Amino acid sequence: MAKEIAAKENPVVDALKKLKEEEAELTAKLKPLQEAIGALEKIIEKSAKKVKPAKDNGSEATAAEEVVAESVEEAQ
Repeated sequence: MAKEIAAKENPVVDALKKLKEEEAELTAKLKPLQEAIGALEKIIEKSAKKVKPAKDNGSEATAAEEVVAESVEEAQ
């Protein structure tokens, strides 16, 4: 009877090992994405602090373009 139980557990153990391996692979792929997101968020926060309140719509467009340009430069 012990042999029957051990034989039934092997597929479960194998499935668990495969899932843990997949989890490790996904975590490895996710980490760089999380770091990139964090870096972009910091750039946005930094850029938002630099932008001064605009007086009219024309100034807003110019300020937004400057923020985008600075963000792109910093990212590179």
